Amino acid sequence: MPERQLHLGYMHWLNGTHWGGWRHPDAPTAQAFELDYAVKALRTVEDAKFDFFFLGDTLPGDIAEEQWITTHNTGRLEPFTLASQLALASSKIGLVVTAHPTFYEPYILARLTASLDHLSGGRLAWNVVLGASDLAARNFSLPDLGGAGRYERADEFIHVVQRLWDSIEEGAYLQDKKTGHYVDDTLVHRLEWKGRHFQVAGTLPLERPPQGHIPLLYAGASELSRELTAKWADINFTGPATPEDSIAFNTDVRQRAERLRGRVDPIFFLPGITPLIGDTRAAAVELYEELNALLPFDDDIVEGDQDESYWSGPQWARINGSRSPLPKGVRSVRSLSERIGVDLRPLGIDGIVKPDRAEQFNAYGRRLLTALAERTDRTVAGGGVRVRDLLGASIAGNFPLVTGTAAQVADTLIDWFDRGAAEGFNVSTPFLWEQLERFTGEVVPILQERGVYRSEYTSDTFRGHFGLDTPPNSFATTGREERSA
Repeated sequence: MPERQLHLGYMHWLNGTHWGGWRHPDAPTAQAFELDYAVKALRTVEDAKFDFFFLGDTLPGDIAEEQWITTHNTGRLEPFTLASQLALASSKIGLVVTAHPTFYEPYILARLTASLDHLSGGRLAWNVVLGASDLAARNFSLPDLGGAGRYERADEFIHVVQRLWDSIEEGAYLQDKKTGHYVDDTLVHRLEWKGRHFQVAGTLPLERPPQGHIPLLYAGASELSRELTAKWADINFTGPATPEDSIAFNTDVRQRAERLRGRVDPIFFLPGITPLIGDTRAAAVELYEELNALLPFDDDIVEGDQDESYWSGPQWARINGSRSPLPKGVRSVRSLSERIGVDLRPLGIDGIVKPDRAEQFNAYGRRLLTALAERTDRTVAGGGVRVRDLLGASIAGNFPLVTGTAAQVADTLIDWFDRGAAEGFNVSTPFLWEQLERFTGEVVPILQERGVYRSEYTSDTFRGHFGLDTPPNSFATTGREERSA
């Protein structure tokens, strides 16, 4: 086996990541609040030797609206609680919990993560998220915390958490019955931290986590996100459109990391992907189009459900400026037309887009055409692009979709890996369970046969899976005279 190995994580969403996937006839009715449902997914990917099982989390403020977008957000268990149970149901796979620094205090988060790292035998990782939501913030007596302030707070937050993990050095718990010393006072440290956002006086009341510092994951490609990844993260996952985009992003972040850390540390880039697997390429494309037909559209799919003034208002301006998938309420030919800069309403939902019209598309529209060709082989030149195809592509999936046979999916992953565009992938599935089982049962064996992916675990910690060293204790590396006992 070559030294460089591809890494795989699984992003567990109850219904998969395609917004129409839960309605597919083969999809189960998700048992969001039953442990066995999550355990089934966990064991499926641990049997396939995945590096980690990822518990994403958001704090939605309007569950009624979320049902039309990401149904996973409308009902899911708190990630630390679930991870504690999953640790008991597994033995090797890493467990990623998601926590937003804005809605925690460093002391609480440090204690939660250190405790779970001990209880899992060193298999925990922390996914740092910094999304801003007015409705979610108001659940915490806070305003919408958008803007750069979130990142400044997170920077201090992470630093304090890592110091708390270090606050009791190895060997501190003497438990000496003869002398009566339970701890070695010289190895116990108080932070006495007084920063801009936090004041933390004390010590974490447990041994340093088995991994020293719990590994950090982060997603995001903005300027501030790149800086945060470069300074703190061990793993980054985003959704670049092409290998070239991914290589450029990875190179930029690594250069920033060397500047911010003053050394060259390993950072692993695992782009998010959603494979759609069929017995043939045509069968996979057919499945993709079946899923798109299950998306909730506007009642008036051509003209849309909004009045004329909406399209010049601030709400549409925010949606149009984000370039995120079209949300419920603006899923129509009208909204698609506004986004691509060309009016497609005269064609209707089943009209064919001709080359002269496609030439007028803006950059977003051209990206849709590229994505559609990659997913379905439909092209304007070939006369196969319908308006409904473009509308579906503008809604379906935040992560890049890889459509084809198991061998074609494996070829795509290996191509990205061999070109240095990715060290691995954070895999999601469009719906459960069939597509997850096809990936683990068909794609993973191909990766193993090609020699780029492990057949057995060689470590039983998260850091071990990635070959990450345990960082030194910041108190132990400080001169004895500078320590605070």
